[in-house]
Amino acid sequence: MLEFVYHDEPAQLEWFVQDLVTAAQHTLYGQELLCRATLVDSQIPIAMEPLMDYLNHHQDLLLEMTNQQLDDLFISGRLTHLIDNSIWINIAGKLIACASLFDRLWRQTLSKLTAKQKQCLVLEICEDTISSDDPSVARISFLQNQGFRVAMDDFGSGHSNLIQLSRSNFDIIKLDLKLIQDVPTDLWAASLYREVISLCSSKGSLIVAEGIETQAQSDFVRWAGVDIIQGFLYSKPRPIKVKLAKNG
Repeated sequence: MLEFVYHDEPAQLEWFVQDLVTAAQHTLYGQELLCRATLVDSQIPIAMEPLMDYLNHHQDLLLEMTNQQLDDLFISGRLTHLIDNSIWINIAGKLIACASLFDRLWRQTLSKLTAKQKQCLVLEICEDTISSDDPSVARISFLQNQGFRVAMDDFGSGHSNLIQLSRSNFDIIKLDLKLIQDVPTDLWAASLYREVISLCSSKGSLIVAEGIETQAQSDFVRWAGVDIIQGFLYSKPRPIKVKLAKNG
């Protein structure tokens, strides 16, 4: 949990998790760590779109949130009990694109993780916030060379960053849920989805199908060749309880 000020009102961020399952066996592959925010006094939830817009305009808070998640997971150990196979967290593209923010993220948390902890972690970077310039590409490669797995999140949202896809070798590519909405009933959408999988697979990346809500969608993406599935059909985001450290 992280307390902050949202438009002059006290608010708090709380952590949720959602399961990812293997396409082949429907067994647990890992969990994604998500955040939800509420206003403290009224307990009114803050919608995700205005929350992310606020965070993107308050980059120090964005960095603090990410550092807090990593600390809870690996450094203080308050969330260590949650890690089953792998834990996936979102890294804002601005934390990659901005040299000073990336340096602080690296020094404050990422550099402190052990090799074993890195094996449990997947860093998700949203497609439409990834810059295709050389520094961003170099920082992603740096993280991979340091033992982190990096995923391109929401591939296919709005405009597909094909240049970025061609210049970086992401370990994992998560297909945006908008791509699956009309699948499998719409033949054109189904053909496009399969072509996107073929394109991403040619890079040697694991492919995640996001937004799977029906059995028909699940059957289709398994047939089309995805490796991992995420969606309400298998798991809804659920709140988690932080284990507090014992005194003494």
